Amino acid sequence: MSQTKLWWFLHVPQLLLDEQLSLQSKVQRQQPQVLCSSDGQRRRQVVQANRAAMDAGVRLGMAEVMASTLLPDLQQRDYDEARETLVLRRLAQWLHQDIAQIALYPPQGLLLAVHDLQRMYGGYAGVQRQLQRRLRGIAVQYVVAAGYSPLVARILAQSGTSLLSADKAVLQQALGQVAITQSLLPPQQQQQLQEVGIEQLAPLLQLPVAELGARFGRSMLSYMAQLKGELLPPQEWYRPPLRFHERLDLLTEVASWQQLLFPLRRLLQQLEAFLQVRQLSVSEFALVAHHRNKEQTFVRVAFALPLWRQRDMLQLVQLQLERQQLTTPALEISLRSEGFTAREAQHGSWLPAQQDAHAQRNEQRRLQGLIGKLQARLGTQAVQQAQLVQDWRPELAQQWQAEGASVGLAAEKNAAKTTSANLPRPLWLLSDAEPINISDWQLQWGPERIQSGWWDGQSMVRDYFIALDRWQRQGWIYRTCANQQSNESNEQWYLHGWYS
Repeated sequence: MSQTKLWWFLHVPQLLLDEQLSLQSKVQRQQPQVLCSSDGQRRRQVVQANRAAMDAGVRLGMAEVMASTLLPDLQQRDYDEARETLVLRRLAQWLHQDIAQIALYPPQGLLLAVHDLQRMYGGYAGVQRQLQRRLRGIAVQYVVAAGYSPLVARILAQSGTSLLSADKAVLQQALGQVAITQSLLPPQQQQQLQEVGIEQLAPLLQLPVAELGARFGRSMLSYMAQLKGELLPPQEWYRPPLRFHERLDLLTEVASWQQLLFPLRRLLQQLEAFLQVRQLSVSEFALVAHHRNKEQTFVRVAFALPLWRQRDMLQLVQLQLERQQLTTPALEISLRSEGFTAREAQHGSWLPAQQDAHAQRNEQRRLQGLIGKLQARLGTQAVQQAQLVQDWRPELAQQWQAEGASVGLAAEKNAAKTTSANLPRPLWLLSDAEPINISDWQLQWGPERIQSGWWDGQSMVRDYFIALDRWQRQGWIYRTCANQQSNESNEQWYLHGWYS
């Protein structure tokens, strides 16, 4: 059996209801709840029910009127197959962290190709442990079954048989006990087989395939070949989207962002799974609260440091949402992100030079993390840093910008080359130059002529010097040179900065 290809089918019989229950408090989950759908004849019936409703006597297929009569306080909502399919895709994205080949069988099933995963996870038992560990992270009821063909795994799972044996004989025995009504055959063929006394799959497997094909046609031949593992039809494998966009139904109106933190945690968990599969990080995303009449409230969430873990993102999002208010109650919440950055691996080293570089990177990351928290608490514009600007005029050679804002890499490099290369500059530049008496100063170095600004109407011509005042403090002074023919004794001198 070790060489037989194995497939698993994950059946989630009440996926949409479980999704809704996971967004509720413990008290709310204990209330009887059902999802109802029409059978096409204007007769609404129960299609999904929680444990509280089942314990009170509600059964699947029961008429909605009878269920509400049995339980007057029963909470009833409409079943939406399209929305359940979206939840199924979300589940596939979550499992895609461990299993690459996943096929969707909407609205409640996933086919998993596990025959190539045994080497990765240390054998068949290792694959089971990994899947169970991953499924513990989601609050859904499920049945998972193995099969030597996709059809076998699907029939066993949808019939409620939870079996992950790798023994083909054991799987065949369990398959033979499945009722014809759960065989996934068309209803008409099921009825015809029941009319001749075939109630389970075991007698069907013993019949000659040629006779079945002659009576039921080519579709029955294909069905029997899949049931015996002789035919493996091609599958359309799930491919995660390139952009992240998830949306959650809140079921009831929510009046504040703080009340949205619990469903937001679910969205960030999905975002983490999305990023983990691709080894990416995110620096910003958009939160959208959806209101009645299709109105929306957008909140841009930005991080100083690219992140990918849910716990790190949630901490900063909480700080940012403390400054936001919802003017209208929200019915749904969504999260969208398109811009991602490749994740950089952090490596240590025994070499002293590389250890220093590694320590500097860690220090830089800690600084960026602190800046991110300050921005989340105070706002992006409240946390600024000085940026070099390509301008020779000292008072215009830098500008304050929000942390993370780009001045332009080329301009920044050129500014660094032109204004600081081998030129002495003071650490303390006065906001406004102060007039001084040059007789109180002793010149040490200079002059350095700075002539600039003719293009924007703020032209200047200055000669800068380094000088000592009467208290032996070292300053950066200059004289204006508007008229080169004027008497030097009448020139005005200014103090522009201090050296340490």
